Amino acid sequence: MKEKPVFKANMNNCNQLTTWWEEALQGNVKSFGRIHDELYSGLYFYLYKIIKDEDAAQDVLQELFIKMWERRITFGPIKNVKYYFFKSARSLAINFLKAARPEFVGLSASHDIDIVFSREDVLVLEETGREVEHMLALALNTLPRRQKEMIFLRYFDNWNYDQIAEVTGLQYQSVVNHVHRGINQLRIKLSEGSKIATTELVLS
Repeated sequence: MKEKPVFKANMNNCNQLTTWWEEALQGNVKSFGRIHDELYSGLYFYLYKIIKDEDAAQDVLQELFIKMWERRITFGPIKNVKYYFFKSARSLAINFLKAARPEFVGLSASHDIDIVFSREDVLVLEETGREVEHMLALALNTLPRRQKEMIFLRYFDNWNYDQIAEVTGLQYQSVVNHVHRGINQLRIKLSEGSKIATTELVLS
């Protein structure tokens, strides 16, 4: 049985990605390969969270890189390479879900993405006790879909609000509101979970 992917946040050098993309536009395969290597892990983790199938996520990711290479001249210069790739990946994932699963036929780019967090995901944030990791994962999964996606991008890959807005198509203030509401809900859920856990320990 294959091990589920765990993403470790990596801050990319935007200027370097832009340079590699400009070189790729000139047909430099090695530079495009460097973009592939730099973005692969984060893109795969994002696609896996949306599609929830490892093989399908890999297929969609392969389709993305083939598309970006074959149509690079059409795309032309890209200011924010990383976020263009993520936005394209999100679109391809939605198209995959619409084609593969009947319940997603009416899905569009503006729809909420349902991301599910596991205890292993929480490990990328900080070293915590197993009980706390479990409670945080449970709390994250109680949030509305849109808030989950915003928090996933904001805290699991260190994106800023402008970048999240660019990829999801939401207004800047809407992204800020979703993140803040999600954090407030997490605080409430974790506070409630802490009280329950403490009570169980006392009674056991």
